[in-house]
Amino acid sequence: MDASLAQYFLTQGPFAVLFVWLFYSSRKESQEREKQLYQTIDDQNEIIKRFSTKYDIIITKLDDMEERLPFKE
Repeated sequence: MDASLAQYFLTQGPFAVLFVWLFYSSRKESQEREKQLYQTIDDQNEIIKRFSTKYDIIITKLDDMEERLPFKE
C-alpha cells in the first residue's frame, strides 16, 4: 500500500504544485488589476469633481446673462 500511495503522490504531485502556483499567480494578478481599477476610478472621480465645479460656474454666468438680457418669452 505504501508503494501505491507513493506512486499516487508522484503522479499527482506536479499537478497539485502547478494548480497552487496558478491559483496564487492569478490571485496576485487580480489584486494588481483591482488596485489599478480603484486608481482609475479615483482619477475619474477627481475629473468629475473639477468638471462639476466648472459646470456650476458656467451655469451661474449663463443665469447672470439671462437676467441682463431684455428678452421676454
